Amino acid sequence: MASILQSRGPIAPPFYFNDANVSRHSPEMTGRIILNSMCARLGWPSLAGKRVLDFGCGVRMVRTIVNLELEIGFYAGIDVNAEAIAWLRQNVDDPWFLFVHLDMRNAFYNLNGGPCGDDTLCSRGVVGFDVACMFSVITHQAPEDALQIFRMLRPSAERLYFTAFIDDTVDRYVEKDPDHPSHMSTYAPSYLLEILAASGWRSDTSYPRSPLLFQQSAFVCSHAMRAAG
Repeated sequence: MASILQSRGPIAPPFYFNDANVSRHSPEMTGRIILNSMCARLGWPSLAGKRVLDFGCGVRMVRTIVNLELEIGFYAGIDVNAEAIAWLRQNVDDPWFLFVHLDMRNAFYNLNGGPCGDDTLCSRGVVGFDVACMFSVITHQAPEDALQIFRMLRPSAERLYFTAFIDDTVDRYVEKDPDHPSHMSTYAPSYLLEILAASGWRSDTSYPRSPLLFQQSAFVCSHAMRAAG
């Protein structure tokens, strides 16, 4: 495969979307650790040849892939932040990358956004991916919004990897920062599995929170069998 770097070389996006404890490290360091752990959990030696859909992408993973010259089959980044997506489109001019702005409502990040349907991504040609990944996305979604996102991603990717706030003591779902809705959307594991099943996914493996890997609890999922009839 040819080098992915047909863009302008190293990039330095003027955006910082990560927690302060994470942002004290370089984005490339944390991004590489996260991507390597995702690959290992998916059973992949690397991202080489893989098509990755990064929902709620921000800029960290693109910065990591470009600046560390990581091989990848194709990368699509989806985000509600129009400014970040515009910056990426302007500064990463490369056929192995696609950036899509999705004006989806979120109580914490995008209060004035609108609803999305199950075919929102497919209608934009965002299909045929080996995995859809979400880092610190479901951590900020109420149950109905998480369900919609899972449904929207199912036709676009064969597998799903995401992180979430998990608490065994919670009765289904709770906002742990009630003054800031969707800041800390926390799920009982059994309830999150119910939502996944309702959206056509099944959890194959789950992993506990790992500060060393800069991730909350993580889930590896594949398509659930749909009922006949």
